[in-house]
Amino acid sequence: MKNLRNINMTFGIDSLYYFCISNDEYDNLYLDIIDQMDRIKGKFEIEEIAYTPNDINITISETTLVHLGFSEGYLWLKDINNFFKIGFKDENKNRGLHNIRVQLLGEGIYTIGIKSLINYIDKMLKGNIETDRPLTRADINCFIEYDFSFVAKNMFVTKKRAYSVITEIGNADKIETLYVGKNPFKLRLYNKTNELKKSKKQELMREFFLNNGFNINNTIFNVEFEMHRSHLKAYNILTVEELFKNANNLFKQSMDDIRLIDIKDLKQGDTKNKNKNRASTLPIWKHIKENFDIKEFLQVKTPLKRIKRAVSIYDYNHFKDEFILLLRKAYINSISISRQELDNCMSEFVDSLEVKNKNRANKYFIDVEITNKDKTKEKFRWLKSGELIKPINVISVSDMSDHDLKAYLNDITSLYGMSEDDNYKYEIAYNELVKRGLKEPIVF
Repeated sequence: MKNLRNINMTFGIDSLYYFCISNDEYDNLYLDIIDQMDRIKGKFEIEEIAYTPNDINITISETTLVHLGFSEGYLWLKDINNFFKIGFKDENKNRGLHNIRVQLLGEGIYTIGIKSLINYIDKMLKGNIETDRPLTRADINCFIEYDFSFVAKNMFVTKKRAYSVITEIGNADKIETLYVGKNPFKLRLYNKTNELKKSKKQELMREFFLNNGFNINNTIFNVEFEMHRSHLKAYNILTVEELFKNANNLFKQSMDDIRLIDIKDLKQGDTKNKNKNRASTLPIWKHIKENFDIKEFLQVKTPLKRIKRAVSIYDYNHFKDEFILLLRKAYINSISISRQELDNCMSEFVDSLEVKNKNRANKYFIDVEITNKDKTKEKFRWLKSGELIKPINVISVSDMSDHDLKAYLNDITSLYGMSEDDNYKYEIAYNELVKRGLKEPIVF
């Protein structure tokens, strides 16, 4: 046990599903959601433009939600930060189910904290829900800096026959994922390090582990129990609040129900569950059980006023999604945007980067407008040096004629010693000619 003391572990609730109990105002909320969706769909249909569910985004109490589609009788939406999914149903259909269903996602749980996320959703739905939150599923877990790849399915002892279904994923030498049991209760033991290599949450979880003292160069496993409503009901845990109060005992009981044993204790041929019960629990399993405590995890709270400004990991994919969303929003609101205007915006952005001192009184030039004799007007820039120049009119290559585009490409290639910027311009112009069928694609 002594050598286990320095193993890094952190405990929590990796995923949570629950219902919100709606009140008499819910019907107005649902009709407003449908109305917003129909208005956006109508814009696309009038113009005969195809759309996907992700093109439809609606607002509830200043929170923007993206449409995911219909499933299990619910209209599903997801917030743009990818913190949670929420489903709404027609209260006149399938009366046996609550009208609002919520799934908290890892991005939200590990960014702003599980209680803060629930409070945020409550505030978004304020005036439409009651205070109780019936529980439908919880995944309680332990992240541990420990390599469980040596584990095999014959190393588990289960208390109930229903838990005896065991599935392994891996190779002959190393286990990657192991499932013990089936719904409504099962254990998932898997290599978190390998899972993150294929996950969009890689940077988020990397930061989470570093903040909790993990060495991310070492193997990290997840010991996780998935529990559905019927299993939780047996312990009289019916709501989210009751889960928080009883999570520690629930996890520890689960560690006893599905036990990892030392097979060296078994005599040859003792492979049946009854005989395996004689074997001792592996020290690492005992260590996790004895130290499990969710208190610190539940104490992570982000004030509601800061949640809207929560910083997420930002990369090119996030930028692209937001950019397309902005263009869609402009279209829906009948704002016409040309490529020329987009180029102008890019030019303004580049100019803004050149102004390093925001407190500088003047720019390095002054915009002036000169009226010619024929009453036409021209815009110039008066430099601090006293020189008067005409600003460059930025034209996108996509707006050029075939002749002008070929001439532009020739001008770039005629330059002696092309710079990195020239190479970039050349690539854009050449690709445009390929699109028009005027050049052959370059094959490397």
